[in-house]
Amino acid sequence: MSLLPSARADAPAPTRPPRLPAAGRRRLLAFVTVLLLGGLTTGVNLRGWARSADDPSAARDATPAATTANSDRWGELKVTPIVISPPAEYIPIEAYEPVQPRWHFPKTTMDGLARVLESVGLGADDVARLTATAQAAPAIEGVVVSPPTDLIRGMTPDVRGRLYLLLGRSPLNFAQQSAFRFYGQSLDEWLGPDLSPKTRALIEPLVYRSGDFMFFADLELIRGQIGGGPELQHLVKRLLSQATALVTLRINDPTKLDELVEYWGRGGRKTDIRPLLESIVDGGPGYAIDITHLLPEMARRLLYRYPKVSLEDLSKPQLANCFWTALNFFNDEPDDSLLDPARALQRLKQGYFIVHDDLQLGDIVAFSDRNLNVFHVAVYIADDLVFTKNGFFSLAPWTIIPMERLKGHFAEHLDDWNVSYYRRKDL
Repeated sequence: MSLLPSARADAPAPTRPPRLPAAGRRRLLAFVTVLLLGGLTTGVNLRGWARSADDPSAARDATPAATTANSDRWGELKVTPIVISPPAEYIPIEAYEPVQPRWHFPKTTMDGLARVLESVGLGADDVARLTATAQAAPAIEGVVVSPPTDLIRGMTPDVRGRLYLLLGRSPLNFAQQSAFRFYGQSLDEWLGPDLSPKTRALIEPLVYRSGDFMFFADLELIRGQIGGGPELQHLVKRLLSQATALVTLRINDPTKLDELVEYWGRGGRKTDIRPLLESIVDGGPGYAIDITHLLPEMARRLLYRYPKVSLEDLSKPQLANCFWTALNFFNDEPDDSLLDPARALQRLKQGYFIVHDDLQLGDIVAFSDRNLNVFHVAVYIADDLVFTKNGFFSLAPWTIIPMERLKGHFAEHLDDWNVSYYRRKDL
């Protein structure tokens, strides 16, 4: 098997996550929304050596209340939902000319286009208006549509959701594949109370849902009406919010201390972890510890933080992504050669073996499509929690979230979803 990533089925050629654009040609939409793509969008293929395991069931938490999970293996975990967003100083606001939206339909004929548009619920008049703008695109064996602005604004949330999730399966539809997304029940949770009524009114009709996630993909459409400066910067900050969790550990049964040290001390860290866990036992039932202190050194440094991009980072193939994060989990210092998708795949192939149950701290969880093209990887922590970086740009933080929630985050793959688990051979 070739170690080079394979192209996604709907891409005209192998794709890589775009590099950070040069300062003179940055565009706000490209810079602040691309980070929401999966950590590795090259379509790395595991066919021939990876078998998918069943995805363990995990109930979605419907309300932002703390939950607990108890196990003799890892102790009692209390999970408290929180929301983080990037510092305003990290969000660039630059003027640029508006770009007319274009929708790409790879491997679609002119006749097939109308059927696709009808299938998502668009009415006959809207289908006719869109097909009238369609142009053949031989490079993608498909067509490209230039949708009228009033048609985009007028779509119902249900139709928008079906259409945009369909468009989002192709990296050619950048805005839809990299749509802003947020896990929550109401727009207030996402946008907060301090957004101006004018901006809120522009955004609300354009938000669509998939399961427990809200999506927004039309920043380009409303940017001109908002203008630049603080209002747009504040909006982008809110749109980039991510739901994560604070997790604390309590030890209810002191006789299980050795088992807990065994679990949390993986990677040659048992002597470091034991004093912390002993202190919890000595303190009694009321004592707890944030599990951040129980993670390997690099994960401790990264969790809940945003990358600080240096000039040296701009010369690398790409910035830190999900593969770099997962494969460096037990390393004190990161191996930046893993920014190369081919090297990352080679490391996973040669240094890990497949597991199916009894997951341990540090196991890698790989999410792939039916062709075993990986679109995201994360690190198993405990219960249904994973350590993850859902994007490769500086505005994508490292977080802890329930594993099941990643399905909603990558909603474009909900009907094409496989999960596999891997463990390092040398631990």
